[in-house]
Amino acid sequence: MTPIYQTIIDSIINKIRSEDYKEGEKLPSESQLVTEFNTSRITVTRALKELELTGVIYREKGRGSFVAQKSVKSNNVISLIIPHKVDFFSGGQQYIRSVYKYCQKMGYLCSVHYSQQSSKKERAILEDVISHQVAGIILYPIDSKNIDIISRILIKKCPIVLLDRKLNEVDLPVVESDNYQGAFDAVNFLLNNGHRRIAFVGAKDAHSVTERYKGYCRALIEMKVPISQDIIFTHYKNNMSDDIQEILDIEGADTILDELLFLKPSVSAVFCVNDLIAFRLMKAAQKRDVKIPRDLSFVGFDNISYLTDDELILTSVEQEFDQIGKACVDLLCDQIDSGNDETPSVIIPTTLKMGKTVAEVPPL
Repeated sequence: MTPIYQTIIDSIINKIRSEDYKEGEKLPSESQLVTEFNTSRITVTRALKELELTGVIYREKGRGSFVAQKSVKSNNVISLIIPHKVDFFSGGQQYIRSVYKYCQKMGYLCSVHYSQQSSKKERAILEDVISHQVAGIILYPIDSKNIDIISRILIKKCPIVLLDRKLNEVDLPVVESDNYQGAFDAVNFLLNNGHRRIAFVGAKDAHSVTERYKGYCRALIEMKVPISQDIIFTHYKNNMSDDIQEILDIEGADTILDELLFLKPSVSAVFCVNDLIAFRLMKAAQKRDVKIPRDLSFVGFDNISYLTDDELILTSVEQEFDQIGKACVDLLCDQIDSGNDETPSVIIPTTLKMGKTVAEVPPL
C-alpha cells in the first residue's frame, strides 16, 4: 500500500507535469493539503520536504510552497533527428514544434538535427549525438543503411524511439499515424463520390507510404474496382532527364500530369501521398487549363497549407502532428525513467478534412 505522503508527492508531481500547477505558481497551503488528503500536518510537511529536496518545489518562509523551474539534469538533452531539409516547409517542421514543446514540459532540452535525406549525414549526426551522451533519441530514419550504428545505440542502452518509419532489423517503439486507415478513408471518399479511375502518386520509399498504398488498394478492392497499374506513379522523372527523382519536383509534376491527361479511359481523381505532391500536380493542371475539381479531383495527405494563388483548399488526410510529438516524448521519457526499452508502439488516428478539390461524378 502506498504511504499517504507518497500519494501527496505523486499527486503534486502529476499536476506539475500536466501544468495544472505551473512554474512559479504557489501550491495549496499545508492546511488545504491536510483537508484534501484527509491526513495530518506532519504527513503533509514530510511530503513537501521531499519535494523540496528533489528540487520539484521551493519554499519561502511565511509565503508557502512554489513550483520550481524544471531542474537541469546532467544529461538533459533529447535529440530529434529528421530527414528533412532545414528550410523545407513540410511535416518535419510540425514534428519539431511538437517534440520541442513536450521536451520542455518534461524538463529536457531538445536538439534538432536535419539529415537532409542523406544516409551519410544521418550517420554523422548519430555518431555525434551518442558521443555527447544524450538522455535519449527520437529518430525519423531515412532507411536501414545506418542499422550498425543504431544497433550500437541499443547496446549502449541509450533510449530511442522511432518516428513515422519502422526498421525491420530492430524491435524499437514507433510512433506513427494510421497511414493505412487514412488512405483508405480518402480513397473511399472519392469512390463514394462516383470516381472509379483514381490515380496513385507517391514513391513507396518508406513504411508510411507503403501503408498508404495498401489503404488505397484496399479501398478499391472493397468497392470492387480493379487496381490499374497504368495509373500508379511511384517513380518521378522530369521532362529534361530520365533520372529518377527523390521528390516530385515541378518538372516531374508536369511529366506525370501530361501522362494522366493522355490516359484512356481518363482519370477523374488523384490520391497523393502528401500535400506537396498534390499542390504541384494541381499547379501543373492549372497551367494546362484543367479545372479543379470539375475536370480532375485531388486528395492529399498531411493537411499542410501550401500557399496558392487562388487559395484552393485541398481535401486532405490530417495527421495529428502535436499528438505524434507528444507520444514520442512520452515513450522516450518512460524509457529514460524505467530503463525499459520494451515500450509499445503507438498509432495515432487521422481525420479526413474536406476542402474544395473533390467533385461528385454523376452516375452513367
